[in-house]
Amino acid sequence: MPLATLEESIGEPKARLRFPDARVLRQMMESLGKILEEARFTITEEGVRVLGMDPAKMALMEVVMPRDAFLEYEVEGEVEMGLNLESFINMIKRGRKGDTVLLLVTDDKVLVRIDAGVVKRYLLPNIEVVTEVPGELQLEHDVEASVIADVIQKAVKDAEIVSNVLVIEGEDDTLKFKARGEGARSVEVKLTSESSSLLYLDVHNPATSAYDLQYLKNALSLAKVAEAVDVKFSSDKPLELVFKSPEGSRVRLFLAPTALE
Repeated sequence: MPLATLEESIGEPKARLRFPDARVLRQMMESLGKILEEARFTITEEGVRVLGMDPAKMALMEVVMPRDAFLEYEVEGEVEMGLNLESFINMIKRGRKGDTVLLLVTDDKVLVRIDAGVVKRYLLPNIEVVTEVPGELQLEHDVEASVIADVIQKAVKDAEIVSNVLVIEGEDDTLKFKARGEGARSVEVKLTSESSSLLYLDVHNPATSAYDLQYLKNALSLAKVAEAVDVKFSSDKPLELVFKSPEGSRVRLFLAPTALE
């Protein structure tokens, strides 16, 4: 008698999702994994949403994958999927660009199937994950901009040489990324409305705020899947970064301000 496949062994799934690109999924999960150890995925008719805050309550990340971002999408009502992110990332990182990832979700199990040159199957427990996050994610910002992702990545790398804090300033038609270290060490990247790297800038009121570079560095790994990054902030208020991938998924990072050195 032939052995049952893993798909058959878990029974009838409550959700069946096939994501089109293992590489994009891995990069989103790796950024989320720098903030959370475990994540709760809420699967509804509209799509998949993950929301979590780091233990220090400095960073809040939201991942939204709309239904249209998937090749296959079947769900019964609302389904919760709780995963250990390190385990999940280790599985999907074996997939390459264009490899699809199939998720079959039951009450107590999640089957992960990667379709590449060969089919790879993994089984994870569907764990209960308790999240503590604020209900409202809408903030008013004095400065809103859209910047080529590579430019922000380089600004963060340059700032790391002299400091662990990045200062962002918005005024008139100018957006600046600055850092200052000991002595005379400093760096500044200035973008104006004439810069090809600055796709959009709207300054309601001039604003200056400082943010932890390590959190920004972790989040900007998402620049690999987003051509541009929306940057929104006010003086001494949380920073909001928005990354949009080509297939329609969106990641938002809210980062609390930090004191200037």
